[in-house]
Amino acid sequence: MSVGTLLLDSFVQSLHTLLFLILILLPIMVFIEYIRHFQWLEKISSSFSWLTRLLTLSPHASLPLIIGLFIGLFYGAAVIIEYAREGLLSKRDLFLLGIFLAVNHSIVEDNLLLTALGANLGVLLVVRFIAALLITRAVALVIDRKSLASNPD
Repeated sequence: MSVGTLLLDSFVQSLHTLLFLILILLPIMVFIEYIRHFQWLEKISSSFSWLTRLLTLSPHASLPLIIGLFIGLFYGAAVIIEYAREGLLSKRDLFLLGIFLAVNHSIVEDNLLLTALGANLGVLLVVRFIAALLITRAVALVIDRKSLASNPD
């Protein structure tokens, strides 16, 4: 295989990947705008406010959290980036969201895949959620203590 063929194949594959990303991210951004326009965000946020409070996150973090939990990191990341660009999430929220979703993301897809391999769905859901909750709360505690120590108003 020549270098020219390899470069052309790489270029075509890159374009394919880029188009795939656009086909995924564009509907998500349209959906978010649709939710905002019809003020469904408040309804969604209120139904998951217990989780954002439990994780000590701002109310704006609920939609990125829900999408990351149920759909996955790829989709959740697009929403998190959009919210960060708009200034709706603090650095603390972004960090804690990242930690929680790194441990407990895509509770539908990942858990179903592992269940298909023989894992117990109930145990997976509970263990992943509790682990994510405890790790996120521990990190939040450390962040808050460091923040308090550096700003003893």
